[in-house]
Amino acid sequence: MKLIIKKLQGGECTVEVQPTTTITEIKSQVSEKLKIPSEEQKLLFLGRTLIDEQTVQSYPTLKDGSKLNLILKKPEKPLGLYDVTYKAFKKLGLTDIEASSKANKYVQVIEEKFKKYSWDDIERLSEDCMQEDYLPKDDRQAVL
Repeated sequence: MKLIIKKLQGGECTVEVQPTTTITEIKSQVSEKLKIPSEEQKLLFLGRTLIDEQTVQSYPTLKDGSKLNLILKKPEKPLGLYDVTYKAFKKLGLTDIEASSKANKYVQVIEEKFKKYSWDDIERLSEDCMQEDYLPKDDRQAVL
């Protein structure tokens, strides 16, 4: 049977499943089609979270053509620069090896540029970041 996976922020895909297909296997198909890592996916049906270890037949109301909602979970640990760039390159359709190579090169370029910064440049960059992160939107303009 076919299930429609609808991403809340836009986009959808269709997956082919059997009654014995697990939710984990569905997430794997979605990962391939929508380029969203399985561990970041949360699938909902009729407002209920589907459990990874369960099978399609565990949910009797799940029928051919049913729509599942896909929401993204925040990663458990914060992503570093490499992780974020790797993920972005994967979304562009690059293979694991290509995305890894480009992400490594990107991080290397950033590090080389950062080494050329003076202490004053780094201080200004830090102040800019702190103002953006910690000041209410209305107060940012007054400081700048």
